[in-house]
Amino acid sequence: MTRHAAGTFQVTMTPEAQAPGEGSAMATARMDLNKVFSGPLTGTARGTMLSVGEPGPGKAAAYVAIDQFSGTLDGRAGSFALLHRGTMSRAGNELSVTIMPDSGTGALSGIAGTLAIEVKDGQHRYDLTYTLPAG
Repeated sequence: MTRHAAGTFQVTMTPEAQAPGEGSAMATARMDLNKVFSGPLTGTARGTMLSVGEPGPGKAAAYVAIDQFSGTLDGRAGSFALLHRGTMSRAGNELSVTIMPDSGTGALSGIAGTLAIEVKDGQHRYDLTYTLPAG
């Protein structure tokens, strides 16, 4: 059975390494990620993000990230890894966040799904669509 969990999260990104683009190349960066989730998904996530470009209207940028959530989901304790891929362009933004297969532990073992992120008025919101094995 497919389930949904929606709530908010706070994110702190700390630069670890940055490199300006040489010539016409775009700048790159590596960031440490710390997130605190509230709602049905309650806990923290730590991870790393790699990016290229400069986000903004009319500009191109992309990022990949991996972070590990640890806490509870609808009262079930455990952890799982999230894989992010995002692009920004004049045509619009595209974001894909999936739960890494076989990364669930504890009561979240066997979890599968996707995480949608919306940022509105400076507030980060998530909508997790997921399945768990029966049992």
